[in-house]
Amino acid sequence: RAPPPPVAAGKFTDMAKPQLVASSTPGQQDPALTPTATETPPGSELSKPAPSQPQTQPQPQPTPITAPIQQQQQPPPPPPIHHPPQPETFLYNAAVERQFFDALKEALTTHSRDGGAAWAEFLKCLDLYAQEVLSRQEMLGFVEDLLGKRNQDLFEEFKRILAAAGGGQGGNANIAMADDTWHSVPLSEIDFSRCRRCSPSYRALPRDYPASPCSERNEAEAKVLNDVWVSLPVGSEESYTFRHMRKNQHEETLFRCEDERFEIDMVIDTNVATLRRLEPIAEEISQLAKRELGSAANILNTSTSGDQDADKKMHSSFGGGAGGKQFQYILDKRLLTTIHKYSIARIYGDSGQTMLNLLYKNPTKAVPIVVKRLRQKDREWRAARNQLILRWKDLAEQNYHKSLDHRSLTWRTIDKRATSTRTLVAEIKDRAANNGHEGDSAMAAKRDKAKEEHGSFYETTMGKSLRTKPNLSHLPKPTKTIFTPHLSLLYEHNSWAQWDAFRVLSFALERGACSPGDKERGHRMLRDFIGPMFGVSASWMHAPAIKSSSLASVVSNEDENDEDNSSTAAPAEEEMEVDVNDDSSLLEQQPIPDGTMVATIFGEGRIVTFRRADRTFVVQLAFGKAYLRPNAVLCSIVPAEKSSLTDDLRLNDNETLDRTHMLAMGTQSLYLFLRLHQVLVRRLNIAKRLAFEVSRGNTLVEKISDESEDPKNCGRKRYDAYLSLLYALVEGGQSSSSGGGSSAAEGGRYEDRVRSLLGHFAYELATMDKLVSHLLKNLQNMGNDATLQHLIQTHRRHKAAGTYKPSAFRQEASCLSDGENIFAFQYCKILDTDRSIMHFEYLGCIAESEDETTSDMVMMDVAGDEVNMQPSSKRLRR
Repeated sequence: RAPPPPVAAGKFTDMAKPQLVASSTPGQQDPALTPTATETPPGSELSKPAPSQPQTQPQPQPTPITAPIQQQQQPPPPPPIHHPPQPETFLYNAAVERQFFDALKEALTTHSRDGGAAWAEFLKCLDLYAQEVLSRQEMLGFVEDLLGKRNQDLFEEFKRILAAAGGGQGGNANIAMADDTWHSVPLSEIDFSRCRRCSPSYRALPRDYPASPCSERNEAEAKVLNDVWVSLPVGSEESYTFRHMRKNQHEETLFRCEDERFEIDMVIDTNVATLRRLEPIAEEISQLAKRELGSAANILNTSTSGDQDADKKMHSSFGGGAGGKQFQYILDKRLLTTIHKYSIARIYGDSGQTMLNLLYKNPTKAVPIVVKRLRQKDREWRAARNQLILRWKDLAEQNYHKSLDHRSLTWRTIDKRATSTRTLVAEIKDRAANNGHEGDSAMAAKRDKAKEEHGSFYETTMGKSLRTKPNLSHLPKPTKTIFTPHLSLLYEHNSWAQWDAFRVLSFALERGACSPGDKERGHRMLRDFIGPMFGVSASWMHAPAIKSSSLASVVSNEDENDEDNSSTAAPAEEEMEVDVNDDSSLLEQQPIPDGTMVATIFGEGRIVTFRRADRTFVVQLAFGKAYLRPNAVLCSIVPAEKSSLTDDLRLNDNETLDRTHMLAMGTQSLYLFLRLHQVLVRRLNIAKRLAFEVSRGNTLVEKISDESEDPKNCGRKRYDAYLSLLYALVEGGQSSSSGGGSSAAEGGRYEDRVRSLLGHFAYELATMDKLVSHLLKNLQNMGNDATLQHLIQTHRRHKAAGTYKPSAFRQEASCLSDGENIFAFQYCKILDTDRSIMHFEYLGCIAESEDETTSDMVMMDVAGDEVNMQPSSKRLRR
């Protein structure tokens, strides 16, 4: 009769019924001939033993898949089935194939008369086969002719390699062998050179590469998930020197939270997956155990009380419940995957492997215990995840905004190196040696620093921006007599940025720890040279003094006699007596001499006279005479020193700069100050731009005013709030440095406040205290540099003359340089805009020889001119 359908793995079989097992050849298991169990129809005599003929029932012997109990009455086993021999399995990788082809090359070159040509022909055959020009049989025919009978072993090995690479035929066994071969080869050893390509770094898997199983995909996931394309390293990322972008400590905290979230989610999901796999089995065990007990009770009730032997036999045959002698459950080893086994081993720790063994030895007892334990751990882990979610939320709120500022991690080091004296001087000298361009060594160093900051992908994504040079075609150009130029820097929004920069420097100098003499020289440099160069007026410089006093003055545009002036000034005198204390002004007791240049609340002018009767200064301003009280005169202005050398050189120079341009020359300290001053102005522009950008609906920064307010007003308030933070930082840094303390804590609070005020793109503002400190240091050096002071006087003489003459300026600077390296600067305003540009030129040592200077002095003396070439005794000694 035909055998019944095979029993599935992991199912119960009725052991009280005779079983029929098909045997097979040892070691060869045919999947189609799985051991089966036949079931006798209900009511058959074989369904229960005869009472008068006691028989001994053998113990169950499990087979590899099911384990039915063998009864005594059993048909004879069928004859053994012999399976055809399976092909031998060979696994190859790149190393084995390389050894084979080395041996093949040696055989072809050694034993052939034209060894080199034979090896070339072999490679040509492989190439034509790979391009599908030759078929498999044609290629094997050509290779067999090349190898000959001498190398028959190599030819057989070559055919096995070809079959293992995906070209074999022979049914499911060969397919499984090819799959195992592919999965044993890492992706790094697969040749993707001939595979399809969709981008520089993505290649398709070989067509014969087996697809990995992926279950539980829905239709949408099947459309978008990728099973074909793999990412391959391209360029420098495959080397050991490849650098990824560094994470700051706040990013590390967020990544750590994400790792913890992923780990507990994976633990819970694998635990649930194992529960889903074992719960149906545990439910089936429970149902069959109840059925077994019910069947035993019914049989015992129907048995006669006088037949003691039959009763004992029945009890021994059905007693015991699940795991007894009526039913036995065998757990298929393929039922639990690696994920399920690892999940079970995790909850039992060191006893995990023991529990796994018990699952297969006695599943009827072990499965319910494991399921109970899995449910318990599932409740514990879900409760733990609910607690961790609260902690993760707090950490995310504390670190999210700071984690976006990935540049602040290395910005302090990078900015310190970029604004150092050595870097700035080396940059201008390198550009001077390369005609205004950066040299190869400087570009290589900049590229390495960019990789360190941004990661190795910077060279691919942003590497072209390293060599960009500003386009000066639409900008004012410097004079070709002096400038190449070696360096050009832009100033944006001069109408307010220069004033804010001046205010910050004045505040830092006033609160600084330098001596009173250095403070006086620094303020004079800012007032007489730096401020006028960048368009800061004297009246604006003294605006705080004007606001702090109550002034009354009379201005006349016509020349009037003293009597009229006295009568006109009388009301002013009465008002002065009310508002101003007589002892509050030293100018009343020590009046300024006549003819002195002074700064007033109406601009610069010259003192004509001082009238003691009504204590009023008569000042000649640009638009007329003014009668001012002493408090209206802010300070005196030291005029530029006169020099006949400047006048003579200007007469011989016919080239004149545009009136909107300014020319200056100075030493290294002036060059460093102007470079850092441009950085200060640029960062103030960044602060104001961010203040207005974050005010337009950015939720990542703190609110500084009502949402209904105008965004422009919000931006101005936010920028003013930043300036207040900057003033507090500068004052705190100066006080801590004077007191010997550390300002690290103050700087940290400043950085956090700026990030919350302007967003994470304000990382450049974190080092403003260091930048201001460097500016003050160079300003102090400028005040103590005698050579620079004489060059500044030359600049002021040309400015007072109305125009700048570059050749005359350079010749005079060569006489005053005293052997020092000289830098030239030309400041040009861009018409119809609020921008300007500063051109830098490194002139080096331009001092004239002593013989040339002496001859020039002699020639001038013979001509009868007044020799006043050197404004100071230092130049006369030279």
